[in-house]
Amino acid sequence: MGRGGKSYQTNSKMKNCDPHILSQGPHFSLTHCDRCQHIGLYYKNLLIGYSRKHFARFVENYSKINFNHHAVYFPDESARIIIKTPHKDIQINLDFQEFTELKNLLQESALLLKAYELIKA
Repeated sequence: MGRGGKSYQTNSKMKNCDPHILSQGPHFSLTHCDRCQHIGLYYKNLLIGYSRKHFARFVENYSKINFNHHAVYFPDESARIIIKTPHKDIQINLDFQEFTELKNLLQESALLLKAYELIKA
């Protein structure tokens, strides 16, 4: 139960998932489920789910982003970039180090997913 006696819903679809880890580090993990083909990106306090098609598109688009051309300065004078997610009202806010770390994770995981698909074929 949540605050005020309200119960929070969980994603019951995920109960049937059997994810395997594509890539993992101290602040992240990227998983893939053979059953539903769902890809889960866990990065720091974010958890975003993708279909394979949407994940491939996200990696492709993210890989093209130039941090220095798109960064904005926040009130604390830090340069950060804002990345759109599959949900129109949720964006990811990253500094340069986080942006680079996530970029490397996504590119590595996309390659591992392709290799995994070739092995399974």
